[in-house]
Amino acid sequence: MKLLAAGLALAMASCEPEPAEPPAIDPMLGERAYQKCYSCHALEPDRNDLSGPTLYRIVGRSVAAEPFAYSPALRRFAEREPRWTKELLDRFAENPEALVPGTNMTFTGIADVAERRALIDYLDRQTSANAASLAYIRGGSSLRPVPSSSPVGASPSSR
Repeated sequence: MKLLAAGLALAMASCEPEPAEPPAIDPMLGERAYQKCYSCHALEPDRNDLSGPTLYRIVGRSVAAEPFAYSPALRRFAEREPRWTKELLDRFAENPEALVPGTNMTFTGIADVAERRALIDYLDRQTSANAASLAYIRGGSSLRPVPSSSPVGASPSSR
């Protein structure tokens, strides 16, 4: 009887479901979610000419670090929360006013967890790709970039 009980307990333990991994992030969902942001926020560096600061390299960046006229509320928030982590961005994207009462950002937030997660992943990937492209353009790659004064279509020997 004890052997049967032990075997049954072992069988039941092996039937427990594995912890679920988070679902894969849909890159198209992140791009679509960014459409809610692009009229106020650029993805290029130093593009603070819109109503919101650039989101270039936002993941890991210091809060309120761009040359931009941030609200006093966001500046106070930056004293408590020095960096934009993915978790902090998620909370902000869900409800900016709840996280930073008095923020000038009028966006009401994104309720869907998967959409926020995809947006943050999209911002991280896009701005990392921009950083790599800028390093190449500025000569930070082992490949030689094309000088901006070169005529389009000119061969390397004609420059």
